Amino acid sequence: MDTTALRKNIRKNYLFSFLISMSLTESIWMLFLAYRGMSLLQIGLLESIYHIFSLTFEMPTGMIADRFGRKFSRVLGRVMTLLSTLLMLSAHSFPAFALAFLFTALGNNLESGAGDALIYDTLLEIDSETEYMKIKGRQEAFYQTAKLLSLVIGGWVATHSYEIAYGITALTHFVSILQALRFTEPSIGKRDVQSASLNKHFKESLLAIWNNRHVFRFMLFMESFALFYATLFFYMQNYMKFQGNNEFFIGIVLASTSLLGLIFSALAHKIEPLLGQKRLIGAASFAILLCLFGIAFTPFVIPFFLGMAILDGILFVVFSDYINQLIPSDYRATLLSFQSMLFSVMMIILFPIIGWIAETYSFEMSFKILFALGIPIMAYALLGLRRKINNVD
Repeated sequence: MDTTALRKNIRKNYLFSFLISMSLTESIWMLFLAYRGMSLLQIGLLESIYHIFSLTFEMPTGMIADRFGRKFSRVLGRVMTLLSTLLMLSAHSFPAFALAFLFTALGNNLESGAGDALIYDTLLEIDSETEYMKIKGRQEAFYQTAKLLSLVIGGWVATHSYEIAYGITALTHFVSILQALRFTEPSIGKRDVQSASLNKHFKESLLAIWNNRHVFRFMLFMESFALFYATLFFYMQNYMKFQGNNEFFIGIVLASTSLLGLIFSALAHKIEPLLGQKRLIGAASFAILLCLFGIAFTPFVIPFFLGMAILDGILFVVFSDYINQLIPSDYRATLLSFQSMLFSVMMIILFPIIGWIAETYSFEMSFKILFALGIPIMAYALLGLRRKINNVD
């Protein structure tokens, strides 16, 4: 295959990452649902419904990317995301919003395994896989830049109209479909559609997970952190609104998380070699629990929340590299989808519970519950990883 065309995937992916992240609804979707009459409990249930759908479709969509192409999966994913935004814009009832969340889950599922798989296999094919952490950091910088802009602009637009924010986002999703069509499919990891049934591919993927159980420990650690950060990120919208802040201020705070994510994701490939795998994992575990403690028990909720954003910028890039190094290309998209499935399982359980606690008692109580849960979950993931690393060393 023409390596020049494949190399262009890298630059194309930077723009694609920017476009799919340019969502003006990022900082307002929970406020929008409340505006349309949903309670915090209903919002929590909708998020759980999203993750139930995501859990259901995650590995099947990963198999679609492995068998029919990462490009095909990305294009289809953007179409589903556009449909979900249009449905959100027109919905006024719980069932209608649930349908919109179904299409959101499909869109994210189709992208979750295919995106990283397309880029990592592109690098394998042009013998540049050692550059993955640097390229992933740059990609994350484009993602965070778009997120920063969308949070600020979305917060400002929402002070005038939620509907306009959703309309602009739908237009951006349409442009991202056009960009997805420009990728070149790498041949590494591309499977013959007729070579095996979907059932056989599923069994082979599970066997690949079993044979690479060390990968599972990395996935568990990363998705446990993502669970706490995502829950805080979403409920922080309503917490700040409850504190008397307007949408623009909320957008600025959330945009600050993107700015920090942008900076530290770009630096991740330099930070990781300074610490090494074992010390980085240990330091990150301590820092995660420190931030959760600060949010739960001190008045400095926003500074510690921003600390979580710094950790997200570093860990997302570093752990993506760790995990991709350990999995075979034939099952890359499926196994990366399995990683997202772990996140969905945990969110299905935790997200509505935190919403119910915040609504019934207080946001402060919900933050304390998150910290209490963080201690055993992070300790379990940390001890499993460090024990394995010691054995390797």
